[in-house]
Amino acid sequence: MSHTMDLLDVLLLVLITVHLVVSPYTKVEESFNLHAIHDLLIHGQDLHAYDHFEFPGVVPRTFIGALVVSLLAKPFQVFAPLPSKLALQYISRGILGVINWASLVYLRRTVFKVFGKTTALWFALLQYTQFHIPYYASRTLPNMFAFPLTMLATSFYIAAKPARAIGLLAFTTIVFRAELLILTATIAGSSLLRRQISLGSTIFAGSIGVILGIAASGLVDSYFWDFPLVPEFYGFYFNAIKGQSANWGTEPWYTYFSLHLPKLLLNPVTIPLIFVGVYVEWRRLGMQLAPYVAFVGVYSMQPHKEWRFIVYVVPVFVLTAATGATWISNRMRKRAIFLATALAILASAAGTLMVSAGMLAVSSTNYPGGHAVAALHESLDELAGAKAAVGDALGNVTVHFDVPVCMSGATLFTFTRDNIVYDRTEDVEELKSAVDDMGVIVTFENRPPKVFGRAQEWVEMGTVKAFGGLALPWRQHGLRFWKENRRWWHDVVRLEERVFIFARRAL
Repeated sequence: MSHTMDLLDVLLLVLITVHLVVSPYTKVEESFNLHAIHDLLIHGQDLHAYDHFEFPGVVPRTFIGALVVSLLAKPFQVFAPLPSKLALQYISRGILGVINWASLVYLRRTVFKVFGKTTALWFALLQYTQFHIPYYASRTLPNMFAFPLTMLATSFYIAAKPARAIGLLAFTTIVFRAELLILTATIAGSSLLRRQISLGSTIFAGSIGVILGIAASGLVDSYFWDFPLVPEFYGFYFNAIKGQSANWGTEPWYTYFSLHLPKLLLNPVTIPLIFVGVYVEWRRLGMQLAPYVAFVGVYSMQPHKEWRFIVYVVPVFVLTAATGATWISNRMRKRAIFLATALAILASAAGTLMVSAGMLAVSSTNYPGGHAVAALHESLDELAGAKAAVGDALGNVTVHFDVPVCMSGATLFTFTRDNIVYDRTEDVEELKSAVDDMGVIVTFENRPPKVFGRAQEWVEMGTVKAFGGLALPWRQHGLRFWKENRRWWHDVVRLEERVFIFARRAL
């Protein structure tokens, strides 16, 4: 069985890698850390060239995660023959993916030690076949930099080492994600109630984590931002105290429980198994799960909700479900219903993996900005070839990318050509003064924006399609649809023209 679990651990690493390769581009939520990694690798100590001074974002973010990844990526940049700096985006994301993978494997091994081989096996089957964590493990969201430390803290907690868990969570709260203050408090409270730790030790562990977090973030981020700060203090004040996160949308208090948690767990048998696990192992699991349920409950009072804010609790819910699955599988030889149920759980894990593969395929079409940069390079190569055939040369070209394109995959790592000036000007007045320099526009608008002058001066160079929704034709045609339509994917996943590339006629 140990060999089987090792194979499942390798499978998780393969899945994370496949998700990265199939869907290599990123969204705006990932851009700060990704561009920080880019600047650390490309510009080094030349802070004036760093992107965050021109595009600081709504609130400052920490450089610590980006610094760790860039240090690990540096040998590849120095010693490996990389085709372009886009390869560094793959490598950087891959490094983060490996870090998150290692944290999940460590948690799985802790489950093995505390709950036994069977529970660890079910945990791996139910956790590794989900979609969100393998897909986002390599994505440079602030939450995914906090994720490995949170998984390590969770491992300490379930292994009855609460002081380590509290100290590590306190550090992670200060450096990466302020919302983890709630989880730190609920785990501390649970550990105190279970008499696993004294009040003095709790305060000491938390204080050490806070002091180390302030020292690390204060030193590193004050240097890179060029003024004294601990970024998460700014984020906490902006989002929690001022309530500005509500500007990005609000949802009812119960949404985490009714929508986001079921979506994260994905496998339909997981939630019933959680209730089974709590029922059969109440003394051991009730208080162990309680801090994570309380974290979600307290955080539900924040009006703005996103699944990534509670992603840290998923493995603990899965562990509880795995305990329920263990109770069932241990009784397989006694009654046929237990055998049938265990086989159904196995089948659901396989089915969840297939659903995850479909979600990956769909999600990969949702980054039109990144695909637009690749299409732009291809179109300019064709234009340069055509000009060379008649003894002409293309020369340097200034290309403007509008905000939606930059938010959907056009990152600094994708800007690989020396003969292209990649313009991301957002201010309309600045853009007006630079219009004459623009040779190409990459935009979400299906005609050249008015700021660029008359539409007749521009010609469409290409378009990029992106995910536009799902069609369900089998509702009308039933099984006949599957039998007769071998290209069903193209009828189910609807792609729409999303990005338009316009070139100046005089180019």
